[in-house]
Amino acid sequence: MSFFTHFFIAFGLSFIGSLPFGMINMTVAHTAIRKGLAHGIITAVGAALVELVQVFIALKFTWLFNENPSVERIFQTVATVVFFAGGIFFMFFAKSKPNIAESEEKPSKRGDFMRGVGISSLNLMVIPYWIFYATLLTTNGIMVKDNPHVIAFALGVAGGTFTLLVCYALLGAKILSKSEQITGWVNKSIGLLLIGFGVFQVLKMLEIV
Repeated sequence: MSFFTHFFIAFGLSFIGSLPFGMINMTVAHTAIRKGLAHGIITAVGAALVELVQVFIALKFTWLFNENPSVERIFQTVATVVFFAGGIFFMFFAKSKPNIAESEEKPSKRGDFMRGVGISSLNLMVIPYWIFYATLLTTNGIMVKDNPHVIAFALGVAGGTFTLLVCYALLGAKILSKSEQITGWVNKSIGLLLIGFGVFQVLKMLEIV
């Protein structure tokens, strides 16, 4: 598979994965409304750069575990628990309206960048998301494991996340006004998806698929 194929597959998966309302995209939209589009985009840059690093690490650890049978079972078990726990959380406990802290500080692009970095760093669900897709794409012969292809994939992830976040910045006011009524069913959809991933992992461990 070519570098461009890796990039665009990652771009699409990242764009879709960033669609649900959450702290990162809501913060970008909120920043754009309060401070202007440029500040929202700077926040998006910080968040996207963190995800670039996160996906690179996730891919490398996925293959490290998969190539060592002694730890693969433990890895699969942990991934299953994470998927089911995440699914239950999104279906029953996730808030309909993310809390975004108000700030009276003067506009600062460095502060916006660090806000994006900080919030994205706290998004732990991105790790199991990319672990699942790394396993799926590798076992189907779609992804190449060498560093150049991994970098192309990671750049695609960052590009997809950044593009989606810019859309949130551009449509900030409209999105925030409708977020509460939409977030409920979005959370349930994500919950079902994560539980589906968990079921897939169980079937895989039982060697049914």
